[in-house]
Amino acid sequence: MRSTRDVTGKLVNNLPPLAALGRVAEMREEKMQDFKGLIGALPLAAVFLMPVMALGQDPAGPWPIDNRTYTAADGILETPIVGTTTDETQNLWVATNDALYLLKPGDATFQRYAAADGLHFQSNPVSYCDRYLGGGDHACPIFGGAAAWGISEIVGGGSNEVFIGYYGNDDGTQDWSDPNRHTGKVDRVRLNPDGSLQVDRFDLVLVGAGAQWWHNRTVQRMVFDHFIHPHQLYVGLNHGVDRLSPDQFRYPRPDEWFDTVNREWMGDHLHPHVCYPSCDIDPNNQLMGDWRGLAIAPDGDLWVAGSWTAGKVRWDPDVFTWANRRGEVAFAWAFGDPYVRPTPVDAPGFFNEPVFRPPHEGDKVFLSAVSVATDGRVWFASGPYWIDINYGVAVFDGSTFQTYDPVTQIGMAERNVRDLMALPDGRIALAGPNTGLVIWNPSTGESLSLRAPDWLADDRVHRMELDTMVSPPALHVSTNSGATVIRVLP
Repeated sequence: MRSTRDVTGKLVNNLPPLAALGRVAEMREEKMQDFKGLIGALPLAAVFLMPVMALGQDPAGPWPIDNRTYTAADGILETPIVGTTTDETQNLWVATNDALYLLKPGDATFQRYAAADGLHFQSNPVSYCDRYLGGGDHACPIFGGAAAWGISEIVGGGSNEVFIGYYGNDDGTQDWSDPNRHTGKVDRVRLNPDGSLQVDRFDLVLVGAGAQWWHNRTVQRMVFDHFIHPHQLYVGLNHGVDRLSPDQFRYPRPDEWFDTVNREWMGDHLHPHVCYPSCDIDPNNQLMGDWRGLAIAPDGDLWVAGSWTAGKVRWDPDVFTWANRRGEVAFAWAFGDPYVRPTPVDAPGFFNEPVFRPPHEGDKVFLSAVSVATDGRVWFASGPYWIDINYGVAVFDGSTFQTYDPVTQIGMAERNVRDLMALPDGRIALAGPNTGLVIWNPSTGESLSLRAPDWLADDRVHRMELDTMVSPPALHVSTNSGATVIRVLP
């Protein structure tokens, strides 16, 4: 099945006043003030369980309170498992590079979905028409779908809803002349009552710039806000971080310019950055990207962690404004610019380091995860994909960073940290790409190893996710050969 929707339309002068768009978001924000006030009055540990209260469901959820691993015996035909997640109905979704799987509460085996069901793999692209862009190649048609590697990430959304992130072809000029500009991106998938899927493709572009810049393609990480700012989707990509409001998504009418409609639901391209050798010397030599770490803070802001640096993005009720602010307006924290490595390298204090202390500003720190703990501290992990420097684990207390060696201080069997998750009980779950999980208590130093076959299908961990919509929460662990749900920790 091939989609053939032309989503560009004709260029017309049809930009609504920004104030009008902003007021829609402000009205939504005003309705949340009482809830936000409640959050502020609670201990941070209670915030982890607030989604259970907000969604009005049985705190335990429909699934048994035990630990389960799903593999080929349960209907998952391919490996590796790249993502495991739940939506607000507690449907369990699992993804491989080649397919999406669904296990509804009460079902015995997974239902498989692929290109024939509407997912926008390379074999089922959307047809676009860029004839009316202000420059570039004016290709019409030009196709948009996943690159050959397929699915890179999934995250559960609202009721019967999941979002799929794809690999894109990131090479090229990244503008309206780049033939790869429509590759990768995000599918919103909604389950119909008959078991079929409604699939809408989110074609990410720098909004408000004349559709000239198409940097963001490969999805590295997604998080979905179920409570603080409900139904906001954050997407970490190869270049920047996007915020999407899926409930406001709509296709443009024939008389509308598509980028005008994008302002209603898409904020594209926000990111902290560093420069080499420094932004003071060459502000045009900016370095950013590979945003593998995203975490929603209790105040509704967003922590982001990428290959070069990290930061905290302030909330704004208007999604377009959120992505188009600069400097101190956008970021509560933007580490790494400026940065000069101290002498000695372990000198006490804060040096605006990009979490760790590389030799120079602009050197990679390979951040793989960020998570906010119950005590308010923010944890970061370093995990390069290839042979390179493993900087370990760091925690930020609002004034300085403290670093930990994963092997000698935490008890992992390797220094490469693929993923990290702060748990509601104050412990930290850490994943190694080849050595399973470690559950570590920063207060006592105690660590417990969770390895295959007792805890996981295998020890090659690709991703973790924590579902706090149920109590006890569910730790989702995606490994090479299985999807594990852990609800009873040692």
